[in-house]
Amino acid sequence: MNRLTGGRRLTSREAARALGVSEASVKRWADSGLLPMEKTAGGHRRFRPEDVAAVRRAGLAAAGAQPPQRKGAEFPAREARAPELDPGREAALAEESFRALLGGDDEELSSLLVSLHLDGQSVGRIADRLLCAPMRRVGDLWHAGELSVAQEHVATRTAVVALQGLRASLQRPAAGDSLRALCCSVEDDFHELPLRLARMTLEACGLAVFDLGVSTPFSALAEAVHRFRPELVCVSSTVLLRLDRAAYEYAVFHRAARRARAAVVLGGAGFREEGVRRRLPADLHAESFLQLEEFAGMLAAVQS
Repeated sequence: MNRLTGGRRLTSREAARALGVSEASVKRWADSGLLPMEKTAGGHRRFRPEDVAAVRRAGLAAAGAQPPQRKGAEFPAREARAPELDPGREAALAEESFRALLGGDDEELSSLLVSLHLDGQSVGRIADRLLCAPMRRVGDLWHAGELSVAQEHVATRTAVVALQGLRASLQRPAAGDSLRALCCSVEDDFHELPLRLARMTLEACGLAVFDLGVSTPFSALAEAVHRFRPELVCVSSTVLLRLDRAAYEYAVFHRAARRARAAVVLGGAGFREEGVRRRLPADLHAESFLQLEEFAGMLAAVQS
């Protein structure tokens, strides 16, 4: 019988709420081996958020008429969006995220993010308030000389690894069944975290995302638009070097996007100055991942 090995765990009641079923069903599935569990020293069932998310995905697959994992096993899913977090609780969760980042505890951070998503918090809201905000705090401390380069790198890597767990909990659409999006960061920008968050935000909105990766020139992006014919192109920029060259290549890309009838979203600090925005026009200069999420939702509604 498994014992708790650390990290956030859900009670039977919390797992039942996330799955939209009774607590008795959760206990029955756990005892039959359909839902992996651990037990406390007192014999109480506890569940990893990632395992509950996997069961919820199985429920979504069953709802789509795909065969369940075991005969008679159908796990309904609950997709209702949670209300705004109470400011006090949000502050406490952000502090918990910050501690996990500094401590390099990617398992704890992953469990926190997945738990919030299971509770109905959107990827955009989680990204903005419970990951980006603590990461900005890490960056501020590094700039102030209160954290070393190594500590900043540990925090970034912890965030990237934790996001793998959150992404695994999402029900992502097949490429042929949904709107298509391209994601990348601008040339000379090698920041991986914003790009991952943009991709996951769009995937959670039901878009099939082709990730072109970091440091993608606008000239290459124009070629990708012609090849993939996306409905949306999302470009992130933490730093934007060689603005004149970028503006020249962007004009070519922007014409290609217009011909393909693809919406263009630019986001990040590199696109924040008004002068840059005038030279690089877009359908949305996103200030947050929540804005990207809302735009993608509107785009999907119009296209449906």
